[in-house]
Amino acid sequence: MTDFSFDNIILREDTHAEKYDARVEKFGREDITPMWVADMDLAISPAIQQALLERIKHPILGYTDYYSEYYLAIQRWMKKAHNWEIEQKWISPINSILTGLNMAIETFSNIGDGVIIQPPIYPPFYSMIKHHKRKVLENELLIENGAYKINFEEFEEQAKEAKIFLLCSPHNPTGRVWSREELTKIVNICKKYNILIVSDEVHADLIYSKRHLPIGTIEEAEKITITLNAPSKSFNIAGVASAYAIIKNDSLRRKFHEAFQRYSLLNPNPLTLIATISAYTQSDMWLQELLIYLEKNLTYIRKRLEAMPKIKAMPTEATFLLWLDCSKLNLSDDELKDFFVNQAKMGLNQGSSFGKGGLGFMRLNFALPFEVLAEVMNGLEKAYKKNF
Repeated sequence: MTDFSFDNIILREDTHAEKYDARVEKFGREDITPMWVADMDLAISPAIQQALLERIKHPILGYTDYYSEYYLAIQRWMKKAHNWEIEQKWISPINSILTGLNMAIETFSNIGDGVIIQPPIYPPFYSMIKHHKRKVLENELLIENGAYKINFEEFEEQAKEAKIFLLCSPHNPTGRVWSREELTKIVNICKKYNILIVSDEVHADLIYSKRHLPIGTIEEAEKITITLNAPSKSFNIAGVASAYAIIKNDSLRRKFHEAFQRYSLLNPNPLTLIATISAYTQSDMWLQELLIYLEKNLTYIRKRLEAMPKIKAMPTEATFLLWLDCSKLNLSDDELKDFFVNQAKMGLNQGSSFGKGGLGFMRLNFALPFEVLAEVMNGLEKAYKKNF
């Protein structure tokens, strides 16, 4: 195992990494820096790597049960990182956040029911609702004084015809960390109209100047909330880590668990358990160092963008995803993609794919070695000065 450093440039081209292998299909060329898929080009915790290597030494990888250390690791992490004391029985293991969201929609609503989302939002939030033939209710986030806010007046109107609210907390792609006041308003409205809250909190550990508040800790929320989380984003183990739901309400948890049982989705991969336990019990310092590194990258990007005033980085309180307002470039959606791909040689997510409020924006993944980031920003500035 090599010495650990976030500055190490790790080649991923021969590892079947989606971010790299799909460049030609998605962007039409291979000679770009892929900054779209939300995983990091940074080395995982040495503790996780060592734990996986030790497990692989055993020559059998057979069927495995969820064992006590797995549950205890999640309980420990929720208490340490988020001051949330949870009981083991509240934890319902699932194989992915997206599966959990899909299963919640299928289990707790019917065809034609309304599901509230807050665009611009992670694209699968749209596709999941449409796939299940539910009605998309778009509570578009507002920009006030340069920051994103919730339109609560519209939210309450939409709540009158909704069965489920899909919360993204922290929010992807805007990077908002919701305050206690905002979360309490959400809970009060959802309780009033008997709406189930399904909260995707997968970026909860990637917070800079604030602190994440699980919505399940808000008074009254525990009765109407399914919280979904995983170590996948925080510890860069999306390819192996299982996810989990935290559900205090016995009836909700039983129905949710039965849905996974119905589709035979309850058998874990033994390596996902090892990775999860090691992340939550042995990788605290690694995560602290990661956040320092990511914040350094973020500060650097903002500094470089001062020379490119028509591209504005929106305030980022969480995640390693930067939401760029490119509207002042006055380019169409296709022209904006062309500029970043063919001029700056960057593969970003188009804001238009995030729904309402996304047109004219781009999402940039800045979780990569600083040397690579510096080269990317040099290319962007060169392309900017050539065209604007």
